[in-house]
Amino acid sequence: RWSRRNIFCKHLKMFRLYENQLTALPDGIFDNLPDLEEIALQCNQISYIQPNLFPHKSKLTKLYLDNNLLTELQPDLFVGFSLLKSLTLNKNQLTSLPSVLFGETLKITELSLSHNNLTHLPTGVFSPLKKLKKLDLSSNQFSIISANFFEGLEKLTDLNLQNNSIESLKQEDFKKLKSLSTLKLGNNKLQSLPGDDLNNLLKLVLKSNKIHSLENGLFDYLKKLQVLHLHMNKISTIEEGTFDNLEELLSLHLAKNNLSSVSTSLFSNLKSLKMFRLYENQLTALPDGIFDNLPDLEEIALQCNQISYIQPNLFPHKSKLTKLYLDNNLLTELQPDLFVGFSLLKSLTLNKNQLTSLPSVLFGETLKITELSLSHNNLTHLPTGVFSPLKKLKKLDLSSNQFSIISANFFEGLEKLTDLNLQNNSIESLKQEDFKKLKSLSTLKLGNNKLQSLPGDVFDSLPKLIGVKHDDPKSILCASVKARTSDLSNKVVYTVNVKNMPNYF
Repeated sequence: RWSRRNIFCKHLKMFRLYENQLTALPDGIFDNLPDLEEIALQCNQISYIQPNLFPHKSKLTKLYLDNNLLTELQPDLFVGFSLLKSLTLNKNQLTSLPSVLFGETLKITELSLSHNNLTHLPTGVFSPLKKLKKLDLSSNQFSIISANFFEGLEKLTDLNLQNNSIESLKQEDFKKLKSLSTLKLGNNKLQSLPGDDLNNLLKLVLKSNKIHSLENGLFDYLKKLQVLHLHMNKISTIEEGTFDNLEELLSLHLAKNNLSSVSTSLFSNLKSLKMFRLYENQLTALPDGIFDNLPDLEEIALQCNQISYIQPNLFPHKSKLTKLYLDNNLLTELQPDLFVGFSLLKSLTLNKNQLTSLPSVLFGETLKITELSLSHNNLTHLPTGVFSPLKKLKKLDLSSNQFSIISANFFEGLEKLTDLNLQNNSIESLKQEDFKKLKSLSTLKLGNNKLQSLPGDVFDSLPKLIGVKHDDPKSILCASVKARTSDLSNKVVYTVNVKNMPNYF
C-alpha cells in the first residue's frame, strides 16, 4: 500500500509495476505524473480501472493491462489517448465492452482482446481506431459474428477469431473488411465456410472445425489466396473443381481428416503450390499424375496413412523438393531409383512401414540429407552401398528391424556418419570389420539385440567413438575388460543397463 500523491517523480516517463500482486490502484495515483509515456500494469490481480485513473493522456504511448482480473471497462476509458500505440487487454475476464470505449486513437495498429469471455461487441466499438490492422478476438465465447462488430475497420488486414464457439457465418459478416488478408477461424464449430466478400484474402485458417465436405465453387472468390488450412476437420469428400481457382495457393493443409481417396485432377490447377500436407488421413493409394502439374512443390507430407505402394514416377518434379514424409504407412517395397534426382532433399522419413528390403539403387546424389530413419520396418539385409549417395548423412536409424547380421557393405560411403542406431534387432555377433568404414562414428546404439559376447577389438576401427549404448552388461563388460586400456585412452563411454546387474568384480 502507498499514499496516492507525491510518491513518484513528476517527470516520470516510464512506470512499470507488472508481475506484482496488485488488486487495485488508488485514485489519483497518476495525477501528478503529466509526462508519462508508458504504464505497465500487466500480470497483476487488478479487477477494476476507475474512469479517471489516467488524467494525463496526451503523451501516453504504451498501456499494458493484460493478465489481470478485469471484468468490465468504463465508458470512454480510452478516449483522449491520441498518441497511444500499444494497448493490451488480453487474458482478463471481460464479458462485454461499452459502446464508446475509444476516442480517435490514431496510432494503434494492433489490439488484442483474446482470452476473455466476450460474447458480443457493440456496433462500431472499434471504429475510432482508424489505423487498426490486427485485431485478435481469439479464445472468447462468440457464437455468432456480425458485420457491425467491424464497423469502420477499413484498414484491418488480420482478424483472429480462433478458439470461439462460432457455428455459422453469413455472407455479409465480413463485407466491411475490404483490406482483410488474413482470417483465422480455427477451433470453432463451423460446418460451412465464410461468404464471398473476402476477395483480398491471402490466408484462411479453418483448422479444427466440423467441416465434413468441400463443394465445387467453395473457394471461387478467393483467387488471391496463398495459404489454406483445413486440417483437423472431418472432411471425407472433396468435389472435383473445388480448388480450381486457387492458382496462387502456396500452402494446402488437409491433414487429420477422413479422406480415403483423392483424384488426379483435384489439385491440378495449383501450379504455385509449395507445401502439400495430407498426413493422418485414410489414404490407401495415390493416383498416377497427382503431382504432375505441381512443379514448385517443396514439401509433401503423406505420413500416417495406409499407403502400400509408391509408383516409380509419382514425383516428376524433384529439383525443388526439400521435405518428403512417408513414415507410418504400409509400404512393403520401394521402386529402384525412387529418390534419384532429389538434389535438395533435406528430410525423408520411411520409418514405421513394412519394408522387407531396399533396391540396390534407391538414392541419387542427395547432398542435403543429414538424417535418415528406416526404423520399425522388417529389413533383414541392405544392398552394398545403398546409402553411399548420401554424402552428408550423419545419423542413420536402423532400429526395430529384423537384422541378424551386420556387414561393412551396409555402410559403404558413409564416411561422415556420426550416429548409428541398431537397437531392437536380432543381431547375434559383431566383427571389427563391420564398422571399419565408419571413421566418423561417435555414437553406436546396440541395445535389445541377441549379443552374448563382443570381441575385444570390435571398436578398434572407430577412432572417434565416444559412446556405446547397450543393455547387456555381460557382453559389454567382456569387451571393455579385454580392451580396457585402449578404451579409456580413447574416452569410450559404455552405457549399460545396470538393473539386476550381477557383481562381476
